[in-house]
Amino acid sequence: MTNPCFACKSMVNQVFLVGYMGAGKTSAAKALSEDSGLPMLDLDEALERQEGRSIFELFEQEGEAAFRAKESTLLNEVAGCKDFPIVACGGGIMVDSQNVKTMKRHGLVVWIDPPFETILTRLRANLGGRPLLAAMGDPLNEEKLRTHYELRRSVYDA
Repeated sequence: MTNPCFACKSMVNQVFLVGYMGAGKTSAAKALSEDSGLPMLDLDEALERQEGRSIFELFEQEGEAAFRAKESTLLNEVAGCKDFPIVACGGGIMVDSQNVKTMKRHGLVVWIDPPFETILTRLRANLGGRPLLAAMGDPLNEEKLRTHYELRRSVYDA
């Protein structure tokens, strides 16, 4: 995706939905979009379209660091763009403090924070396509997941 908002970098208010994988960011963005009549963008889906491959394939072929760099670049392209007032972000977007600053500069950051048990149930029901889960073992290692979840909570809460 070459900068879809090159001409619309004026300040606008956006809502950036963040949270752990399986928290419901995309579902919340879709509901908010339907209720408000405003368009939404799922950052992971946009990155997959841009790259022509899944997030899982991107992780597998280039590694997490390359994925995070591409994710940050795309965030910078859509932040401040009136075409995307609602943005569902990937679970790790908040790990980079520059991403946090970008989102806060262009709008409201909303943390979707269901209980860990809800996330665990959702992830067990849909393991496919989540590269960080693949690294936690098969079947899903609840202890590793909880540790990762708690680490991420500290950046969402900042």
